[in-house]
Amino acid sequence: MPHLLNVWPRVSRQLANAGHVLLLLDYDGTLAPIAPRPDLATLPPAARQALLRLARRERYTLGLVSGRGLADLTEMVGLPGLIYAGNHGLEIRGPEPEPAPELDFVHPEAARLRPELDALLLGLKERLAGYDGVLVEGKGLTLSVHYRLTPEELMGEVHAGFDAVVAPAREAGRVRVTRGKEVLEVRPNVAWDKGRAIARIAESFPPGTLAVFFGDDLTDEDGFAAVHALEGISVFVGAARQPTQAQYRLDSPQEVAETLSLLAG
Repeated sequence: MPHLLNVWPRVSRQLANAGHVLLLLDYDGTLAPIAPRPDLATLPPAARQALLRLARRERYTLGLVSGRGLADLTEMVGLPGLIYAGNHGLEIRGPEPEPAPELDFVHPEAARLRPELDALLLGLKERLAGYDGVLVEGKGLTLSVHYRLTPEELMGEVHAGFDAVVAPAREAGRVRVTRGKEVLEVRPNVAWDKGRAIARIAESFPPGTLAVFFGDDLTDEDGFAAVHALEGISVFVGAARQPTQAQYRLDSPQEVAETLSLLAG
């Protein structure tokens, strides 16, 4: 898998020849470096400036597709004119201040299951309250248990406590569990992921639009598959030789910011 900047002349020609570019990015680990707590993963100034410049160009539409809740993602980025897709695309809001009702979306079955997620959130907060470094985060339509700061010797107990709370709803088929970088996620058991969200967003754009997606985690692999189906460009952010179906890679969020600056320039 080639490093994107090593083949930049070829890729930049592909981008330049597109009638329109739908540029979508994950947030944590892609635009912003992974942080010990979600609230500390701030958008670096270089990435913010590049996104602002790109958002002003008519031939680009920018969007964020993240596991964060929609309100949290919007607050962390805070840039106008972008598409925001939170909770792995279970909720999508089109660019503002211009209304884009064709892009606005909340998955109806996920919304129906929200009381189930709320009950699990309370149960997990009670069960895991005594463990150092554990953060139970409610995101509305999903929830996450972060354990990046948890001592290694407590990991087994944390996972066992998580499983004890979530197992009944998971075995009943109401929720499913996914794993990311030192995080456990509980989602409604619906046929939806970042790939389906990207496909839905892309439907609103004319033929000839080039879809591009940058991501860094297992949940982004569905997004890579979606842009491949659209004959677009996929970029994995992380170490070489890590398994991924992406076409290209970058080493870090810093290199993502450099790439965005090249596009903006």
